Amino acid sequence: MAGEPDTAAYLTADDGGFRLESLRSTALQIGALMVFVAVWWGGAAVTPANLLPAPPAVAAVVASDAASGLVFELIWQSLRHYIPGLLVGSAFGMGVGVLVGWSDTAAETVGTVAQFLRPVPPLAWIPFAIVWFGLTDAGAAFIVAVVAFWINYYNAESGVAGVDQELLEVAQSLGTDSDLRLVRKVVLPSAVPELTTGFRTAAGQAWMVMVAAELLGVAGIGKHLWDAANFLQMDVVVAYMFVIGTLFLTTDRLIVFVQGRVLSWR
Repeated sequence: MAGEPDTAAYLTADDGGFRLESLRSTALQIGALMVFVAVWWGGAAVTPANLLPAPPAVAAVVASDAASGLVFELIWQSLRHYIPGLLVGSAFGMGVGVLVGWSDTAAETVGTVAQFLRPVPPLAWIPFAIVWFGLTDAGAAFIVAVVAFWINYYNAESGVAGVDQELLEVAQSLGTDSDLRLVRKVVLPSAVPELTTGFRTAAGQAWMVMVAAELLGVAGIGKHLWDAANFLQMDVVVAYMFVIGTLFLTTDRLIVFVQGRVLSWR
């Protein structure tokens, strides 16, 4: 009908704009990586190989270890304590954070203890991990869980404390009067963005602390990296730094994808 907007044209224009922006973003990312590799290669050309290996040497290590299956074996060994530590630490962190954010009594008791323990660095818990769990995957998972706990705890506490009071008042006026129902029906849905952001941040930090956790002597990427460093095998060190970076990016993209689905209602 004359005078009405052409919906199909708008959809086509929006779709084309989205594709153009996606291509631009991909090009920028690839370009940034190429510049990084070029600068690295240039620096390696004027630096002794035992200090900074060149990209071909690092690529050869990755290719060789991938062909032998070593890379995948080390990834599996690290995942055995990365995943349990991340999930358990995140679950406890979210639970305690929601409790402290919702209850004044919990904030004055549990929250006070949390403020006292928070400055303790994760590496300070390594002796306890050794004594309690031994040189096992459980010990390394404990260190990862400590990091995941604190990140999720503070994000959950902040998310719950920031819930709009008007939403709570409306829910109460409609008959949702118990604390449990308010938390389940109003607080948790409102705090989902902060909860998912906390989990995403914890997942990234967990890869970083995994290297330190494997100082316990637990097999995995971190231990292999440290063993190579002790023998000044810098090509191996850099190769597994890139492996960790790739795992981080893969994990982060997966969480962003799930996060987008979970928050599609916003």
